[in-house]
Amino acid sequence: MATSFESHSEQATGSAPAPERVTFRALVLGVITIGMAMWYTSYFATNLVKSYLPVVSLIPFVMWVGINMGLNRFATRFALSRTELLTIFGMMWLVGNLSATGWGLYAVSLFPGPEFYASPENRLREVVIPFLPDWLFLDANVPIVRQVYTGLRQGETVPWLLWARPFFWWFVACIAGLMAGFFGSVLFYKQWHEKERLVFPMSQFSVALVEGADEGRVPVVFRDRVFWIGFACVAGVIGWNIIGYFTLSLPRITVFGHWLTKAVSLGVYYPPYYLRIQPLLMGLAYLCPVDILFSVWFYDLINIFKMGALNRTGFTVGLPGQPAKAGEITNLEMHGALVFLVLWSLWVAREHLKETFQKGFVRPQEDDDGAPVTYRMAWIGLAISTFGLVGWMLSSGMSIGAAVVQLVLLFFCYFGIAKYAATTGFTFLIPGGSKGLGLMNSMVGTQHLTPGSQTMMVLMNRNIFMGAASRTTSLVAIPHIFRMLGRNLRRHPWIWGMIPLAYLVGYVSAGGFYLERCYAEGGLNGLMVPNAMNSLTRQLPYIEGSKVTVFDPQKFGVWLFGFAQAGVLMYLRNRFTWWSFHPVAVAFRPRMYAFCVFLVWLMKVVVLRFGGIGLYRRSIPFWYGAIVGYLVGVAVSSVIDAIWFPDQGHFVHGW
Repeated sequence: MATSFESHSEQATGSAPAPERVTFRALVLGVITIGMAMWYTSYFATNLVKSYLPVVSLIPFVMWVGINMGLNRFATRFALSRTELLTIFGMMWLVGNLSATGWGLYAVSLFPGPEFYASPENRLREVVIPFLPDWLFLDANVPIVRQVYTGLRQGETVPWLLWARPFFWWFVACIAGLMAGFFGSVLFYKQWHEKERLVFPMSQFSVALVEGADEGRVPVVFRDRVFWIGFACVAGVIGWNIIGYFTLSLPRITVFGHWLTKAVSLGVYYPPYYLRIQPLLMGLAYLCPVDILFSVWFYDLINIFKMGALNRTGFTVGLPGQPAKAGEITNLEMHGALVFLVLWSLWVAREHLKETFQKGFVRPQEDDDGAPVTYRMAWIGLAISTFGLVGWMLSSGMSIGAAVVQLVLLFFCYFGIAKYAATTGFTFLIPGGSKGLGLMNSMVGTQHLTPGSQTMMVLMNRNIFMGAASRTTSLVAIPHIFRMLGRNLRRHPWIWGMIPLAYLVGYVSAGGFYLERCYAEGGLNGLMVPNAMNSLTRQLPYIEGSKVTVFDPQKFGVWLFGFAQAGVLMYLRNRFTWWSFHPVAVAFRPRMYAFCVFLVWLMKVVVLRFGGIGLYRRSIPFWYGAIVGYLVGVAVSSVIDAIWFPDQGHFVHGW
């Protein structure tokens, strides 16, 4: 069985003999799946969206794999091919962070929020609201708008047309960012896949789950006993806890419990260490290279004791009046490392990028082998999308300088996320500096930023623009979709067209369902963000000019230290084969998942040490089974909560 699984895994990497195609049927089923998932999560499972590969995307995929096994057995002519299954999954993955607490909750809370939360105490109306474009927000003083907080009266209907304007204009910004990510992925994909040999663990798992579906049989991995052992280990724990929902005397197994219950205090001045176990992250991280796993958990320990020492001594960095404490110092260091990694990636890919440009604009047209669009279209599309996003920023009130700086910061954030999610397989990666607002306030300064620029930068750094940086699934999903299609990645309008189509359907359905729920139940009944304007309120002194930060050379020195640190680590890694510390550990926080990474590293080292590569390959189905067992357990628990415990629920998935 090991040989069979390995041979099919090799096919998954791109050696499948018979190319398939993305079908219209797959697109229709993908749209239907998106709509149903957005509806369910908006009403019954608002917490299933948190990660770069959210379970709200994976659960429907596993369901379709199960349905397809039934079709292969009882209605073969209706069965889906592996490419069709992966198409449905890819479309769902693209929009996995849009529903509920991923984006829809924040959109419905924010659009009417400025006027609703404005008060004499917070002075939003005097200082901030004059700089908010009318076409991006709604006036909560209008009775029908205000009823999103209190609920509709009997016989009244949701004012869809009134909300269409802000939804549309925020969609323009989001789709510009999405398409820039798509065209950028076209330009970098072959560099990452063929030359740098990135692992793409998230796509390996999804491909393994459908491998063999075209043979009219049960997929190969489901025929492996090791897979079912992993499935039982995880699903059994969750199943036991589900029984406890109804039998209160049954003790709960808390091994997969909430991160707050797993905190271990290391001292007054030290950040806590979290003994968190998350099967989804661990199963995918098992495919991550050993050196990266080691680097992440080991540097996290260093960082904990470094922050503790800084807190204990009261050490700060910065000019008088704008000191940076331990947490801010760490963020500056991480962002410097992130910028180095991104610039290094561009430098390594320089010949490839030059080649794509020549194929697109200099060489004969038949040399342009870009997919799923030509390199010419990719370069032009990237330019149009970028200028479109900059134009949107300028129209919203940002100055040209602020728009360019924000665009560059977004590029470092999203490029780093996309590449290193493909490198590590970590479903929770938090980049240093996030989208960049904190870096602007801390190091660059607000002295030269206009009030309108600061206001819009705050909003773009919130979830309303493509979701939070820690769970922006669309830009992570695109290169993984290319990898899943393998040799079937070719120029066809249905392949590249499914990306904006899926995002449009997800955007409209996620926003629409959540808006309808708030009007039906009353947003103030725990359905909306109670502190929707807090980020603007905190920035208010800077916007009005009563508090100003200036460029801080001391903080810039910390940032440069992070940049240089990553550079030295990269040099040592490339110079000495024995050097095993990867600079990615300096640029991204594992947050509360460092213990997960440590366990995976330890198990992988033991397997490779005593069983070699053969035992490692043989053990991979165990982790795939653990992931599927986790997804099935989460799905069953969610449905039971929706039916029997709609007002309470039980924690089974989250941070």
